[in-house]
Amino acid sequence: MVETMGDALGLQILRAVQELGTRMERVEVQVNHLSTRVDALTERVDRLEARMDRLEAQVNHLNTRVDALTARMDGLSARMDKQEKWMDRLGAEFVVFREDVRGDLRQWRAEMQEEHRRLKKRVEVTSTTVVLMASVLRGPTEFSGELEAHLSELHAG
Repeated sequence: MVETMGDALGLQILRAVQELGTRMERVEVQVNHLSTRVDALTERVDRLEARMDRLEAQVNHLNTRVDALTARMDGLSARMDKQEKWMDRLGAEFVVFREDVRGDLRQWRAEMQEEHRRLKKRVEVTSTTVVLMASVLRGPTEFSGELEAHLSELHAG
């Protein structure tokens, strides 16, 4: 009986060892599968890190470009402000110049009108004098009538 018990115990131990071997093989398969998955994930993480590095480099490059564009825009804004002030000053100077020219033209027009009035009076006096002298010197003739008509036309025109 001891021998039967020993055999039974040996069989139990053998079965337990076989079951442990089977379980160990399943665990090894699972470990190998998990190891493969970890390797794949590690590769993905490496690719993602490389992509992230490229994206960070692009972002840094874009930041540099934005800074340069901002500086350029600030410069253009300052130039625009300067030109607006310059245009305002030129506009004010033009208005003053225009008013000066208008004043000069008014004065010139008034002087010309006054000169025209004086010349017109002199022409009237001269034409009347010429007609009178011609009529006195020649007497009543046909020529003096024509001269008077001609001078009247000049005077009217």
